[in-house]
Amino acid sequence: MRVAILHFLPSGRDKNEKIIRNLENGAAAKGHQVTVYNGIKDTSNIKLSFSEYLAVIVPVTGLFGGKLPPRLTEVLANAGTISGKKGAALVVKGGFSSGKTCRNLMKAMEVEGVRLDYFEEVLDADHATAVGKKLG
Repeated sequence: MRVAILHFLPSGRDKNEKIIRNLENGAAAKGHQVTVYNGIKDTSNIKLSFSEYLAVIVPVTGLFGGKLPPRLTEVLANAGTISGKKGAALVVKGGFSSGKTCRNLMKAMEVEGVRLDYFEEVLDADHATAVGKKLG
């Protein structure tokens, strides 16, 4: 299965890079073909139409509130046809609003027509490997 991982994690942080790498490796260990997209930098090159499964991972911003990255809805709307695809909503745990951020992410993905079959709060890089094995 072709799996796309779309992340909005700030680059340059070792923790975030390990989480992305472990998600990719966990999904690839199940035999999936994985493509990773950076939703912050690669907004014009993101083509999700060819993927069969979409995993979106976002950070928690702020202590309270559950806000999503501002570019999320724009990227999902312009990344090709994603309506009807299966997907996962993933949030890097932090602060008190991880659950609210996850709910907001799920709503944003469902508005675009993604059929969610999995959601999770990623605790750390080791947990990301286990989460990656559940994608697809």
